[in-house]
Order: sequence, then C-alpha cells, then structure tokens
Amino acid sequence: MHINISTLLDVAIGLVFIFFVFSIFVSGIVELINSLIEQRARLLRIALDKLLGQALANDFFDHQLTKIKQQRFAGFLKPINYLSAESFSTVLIDLLTRSAGPVPPGLKPTEATFDKIKQLSSQPDAEKFKAVIDLIEPILAKSDNFQTFKSELEKWYDGYMEQVSGWFKRYAQGVVWGVSIAVTLVLNVDTIHLTNQLFNDNGLRDRLVEAAVKTTANGGASFNKDAAFLSQLAQYDSNLVTKDALDSEKIQIKPSLTGADSLVVQAVYVDFVKSRVADLKLPVGWVLTGKQGPWLPGQDHLVALLGWVLSAAALSFGAPFWFDLLLKLVNIRNTARRPPGNAGSGK
Repeated sequence: MHINISTLLDVAIGLVFIFFVFSIFVSGIVELINSLIEQRARLLRIALDKLLGQALANDFFDHQLTKIKQQRFAGFLKPINYLSAESFSTVLIDLLTRSAGPVPPGLKPTEATFDKIKQLSSQPDAEKFKAVIDLIEPILAKSDNFQTFKSELEKWYDGYMEQVSGWFKRYAQGVVWGVSIAVTLVLNVDTIHLTNQLFNDNGLRDRLVEAAVKTTANGGASFNKDAAFLSQLAQYDSNLVTKDALDSEKIQIKPSLTGADSLVVQAVYVDFVKSRVADLKLPVGWVLTGKQGPWLPGQDHLVALLGWVLSAAALSFGAPFWFDLLLKLVNIRNTARRPPGNAGSGK
C-alpha cells in the first residue's frame, strides 16, 4: 500500500486527537480522586507537623485564624489545603507570643513580640517549641526588628512550601499514571490498533481530522468548550453543569468542589468522552463475545500489550500537551494544502 506524506500527517492528527480526548477524561478522574482524598491538605498537615512539632501543630490548626479558613460541608469541616505565608507567620507569631505571657506596659506589641520570641528558648515550656526554636534561630540572627523577622519567616515558609509542592507533584504524577493505565485497560485504548485502523479506514481518519480541525479552529477558539472548559469545571457550581450550561457557558464560579459535586462533574467528563467515542466511531472497547474473547478482532496479545503501554504513557502527558501538538500539526496540514498562489495572501 502506497502511503504519502499527507496520509501520514492525517494519521498523526487523528492519533493525537484521540490522545487529547482521553487525556481530558484522565484529568477529570484525577481531579475527582484529589477532591475525595484531600491529599493536598494531608501533605500540608504532614509538612506543618514536621515543621512545628505535633503539639504546636495541633495548636496551630486549632487557632481561630486557621479555623476560619476551613469550609463546612455536610456538617464537617474540610481540611485546609493551602495556607499563605502571611497567614502562617501571623498565627505562629501569635502562638509564640502567647506562650510568654502578656505584653509588658509601655512597649509596642511588635517590639514586645520580637523580644519575647528571642527569649523563647528560656521559657518553661520551651520543649514544646523546640522544633520552632531550631527553625527561627537562624532567622532571628539576621533580623534586627519585628518586621524584618516576619518578612524573613514568610520568605523561608514560601521556600519550604515549594518543597511540599514537589511532594504533591510526585504524588499527582503517580495518580496520573495510575489513572492513565486504568483508562487504557478499561476502555482498551490500543495505540497500535488505532494506528492500523487510521491507516486502513479512510472514513475514520477523515472524521478525526475534521474534528481536530474544528477543535483547533482560530487557534483553538472552541477549546474552551472541550478540554480547558471541562478541566476547569472543578471551579464551578455543579448545579449548573449541564449540556445546556456548557453550550451557553452559563457557569458560576464556586470557591471549591465538594465530594458530591465532584461526582456530578465527573459525570460530565464521562458524557464528554462517550459522545466523542460514539460520534467518531472510535475503535476502542472490548469484544466480550465471540472466539476472540475480550479483545478487538485481529488483536494479538503481545502487540496489544505494547499498544496499551504506549497509550498509558501518552495519556499521562495530559490534555494541554496533546492540544498544543494537535494545533501545530493542523497548522502544518493547512499550510501544506494551501494553494501556492494564496501563500501570504491571508485568504
């Protein structure tokens, strides 16, 4: 079979578009897992336990200025998953100051606070603050007033939170890989089989290219109703997440997503992928009857295994990566097919 460059390009566009669609689905499941598990909040608590010591960390999270940042859902307080440097320093300094008694008369609170913190190691309950004393001593050494100390403390905290963000990124990447593998196997997304089908089925190839061109039109103007719009649903009110709302973009911002809301949003992701698979007649899924068993007709087990590995790896890259690549490939295709006389004419 003769294969020209145009066919190869269309196959690549079709395959990238499939990865793009299923990556959106993976993103939705990852968001659901993160919302239900509250892993970011757990990591924040672990980080502050390690930083402050468990006893002081308990006081920190029981502090009124910390509690006020918690959200109530179904009678329960949701744990905090983010704490700014200013909030951290304000609560910690208040706890340290209270431990040394009231502010002496004639001193401004900030001056007295700074003096008390410098003498913290000599307090009777200094053992409770041992972890913090080890933390603040280097900061106190280069601070000559309260404001400098507070600023340096917040700067140090921001650096520490970057490490905590690294913990979460490693965890999140593991979740993405796990979900990518699960989606690949459950939906039987076989890269090798898909590639063969795209080469041999002109109708499938044309449908995918048409969908890709439509999605990337005007630099991706319609992308807000596909990947970006869906992947940002976690910020919106799930009561309005319907097909009509998606079409009209009548969505209202909501501060955070509860576990119940996550299930509603996840249903939108499922509906999105189901409609794409059905409309485009994608060759995915399982054949549960017949001599082939749970395989697509013509699938070889070892080849399918390699195809699944390739698919899982591809889906782990995320929808934004595949959309950017799709946009570049469609632009190359449009440029290659533009009549020579129209080059640079803008028509």
